[in-house]
Amino acid sequence: MYLCTKLKKNCEDMRRFLTITVLLTVLLSLSQTAEGRRRIRKRKAPAAKEVIRKSELKAFAPIIFGADSVVMDSPLRTISEMGMESGTIIYICTLPEVKLSSILELSGCHDFAQVYIDEDYIGQIDGTQNGNTLELPPVHDGQELKILVEAMGRKQTDDFVGLAGPTTLTADIDGNELTLSMRRWTILSVPDGFDIVSKALAAVSSDSITLPDVSRKAGYYHFQATFVPNGTIYLNMGNFGRGQVYVNGVLIGQFSNTGSKQSLQVLRKYLKRGLNDVVVFDVAGPRQAVLSAQNHPAVGQ
Repeated sequence: MYLCTKLKKNCEDMRRFLTITVLLTVLLSLSQTAEGRRRIRKRKAPAAKEVIRKSELKAFAPIIFGADSVVMDSPLRTISEMGMESGTIIYICTLPEVKLSSILELSGCHDFAQVYIDEDYIGQIDGTQNGNTLELPPVHDGQELKILVEAMGRKQTDDFVGLAGPTTLTADIDGNELTLSMRRWTILSVPDGFDIVSKALAAVSSDSITLPDVSRKAGYYHFQATFVPNGTIYLNMGNFGRGQVYVNGVLIGQFSNTGSKQSLQVLRKYLKRGLNDVVVFDVAGPRQAVLSAQNHPAVGQ
């Protein structure tokens, strides 16, 4: 009887020992896994290496040179009404004198819009984030309001691409709210496509181009660059604003300095030995017209 009791107690002790051993093994494994993850997170990304041997800005064409059609003295028209599937539209309207600051409202804007008075940049309205108003400074009679609406790469699926609703100026004059509805516009369409890019750059030296420019910086930047021949490269678009990039006539992609699209992958098959033609179509304008490329995407891009 005594022997049985002792054997039973030894078995219970053994079960406790095995249970504790298993628990310790699991905890150790989890600890090692967590430590491994921490080590992986602590590893630094390899430093980006510049892969441009030589780069030169060969030409610049204002965005207006890409316009393929113009309508004058017209009510507002959308992209589809201008016969485009995607692209950029420039709306121009002559203003009366408004001695005080006023509020511009684009109630039908569902895209990214930049606003100018004559050639002076005033600000932007991001219709993709439900924005539709912008404060304007006092203006003189005859000054031009210019609105550049960009929907590049976005296919026309309804009537809401471009300015699709009323555009008004509202000012407080002697305690009274005055609202001006603008209905007579000059509208220029700038489609996407390398054929438009080529036409714009070819027109740079033409004396026949007399259309007004919407901005001194928005337009087509033509670079010639030589790259280190080591395969795929990544164009770093951090110097630029918002737009598209073509390499040797091929659309590589879109970029934006307000989002994550700042590194564009260029596959080796699109690159040439020697000089490569890189065209940056920038609808916002760069901080610096300087091309940069690395052997892998910048961190976080």
